[in-house]
Amino acid sequence: MTEVEGYKILRTRGLTMQFGGVTAVDNVDLDLNDGELRCLLGPNGAGKSTFFKCLTGQLTPTRGEITFKDQPITGWNTHDIVNLGVGIKTQVPNLFNGVSVYENVRLASRRKHMPAMAREIAEKMMEKCGISHLARREVGLLAHGQRQLVELAMVLAEEPSLILLDEPAAGMTGDERDRLAQLVLEAARGSAVIVVEHDMQFIRQIAKFVTVFNRGAIFREAMIDDIMRDRAVQEIYLGKQANAAA
Repeated sequence: MTEVEGYKILRTRGLTMQFGGVTAVDNVDLDLNDGELRCLLGPNGAGKSTFFKCLTGQLTPTRGEITFKDQPITGWNTHDIVNLGVGIKTQVPNLFNGVSVYENVRLASRRKHMPAMAREIAEKMMEKCGISHLARREVGLLAHGQRQLVELAMVLAEEPSLILLDEPAAGMTGDERDRLAQLVLEAARGSAVIVVEHDMQFIRQIAKFVTVFNRGAIFREAMIDDIMRDRAVQEIYLGKQANAAA
């Protein structure tokens, strides 16, 4: 149960993903309140990224149900899920490498807005993400951390009601990570957000309520301070990273 009860914008019930004899996600029930920021933690192989891919339509779960705004979306493809108002940032930035930063963000905004408004929103989101100076640069030539910020600007330009972020801080410098943390917190004022992340320093910057995965199942859900004090989580599930960030 989350720390605040409210309208459940996203729910999973009995969500299970099997690959042959391996159960990567095991009967997961998760509720996300409208406007809530939730962080998903756990070691490699814990199931959180597979769970994320089920939410985003990259994988079709073996069984169970996913609902978004009370509408079943289990097994839907990614395109249709995005069209419902879900913004998705994958672990590897999904960008149009042959065109400019500005064109990437503008094209994302065009999914929802007319041309003039799309141009205005693209400029606004590039400024917000601190990438206006890169507007005319070809995306394929950017450093990985810069590409992460470009894709986040694209997600925000679509003005989704739910944002799903997989490893958004990967490959970022300290300054880029600080900017990202600010952006995620700002985004959570108007949208529900799920962040899958390994970087414990980044998690400490943004997290309130945390869901810890292990062996495909939810091991614990609690406020971030309780999670960080939990010896079982620190020693077994987050290992040295948690102790280093404490």
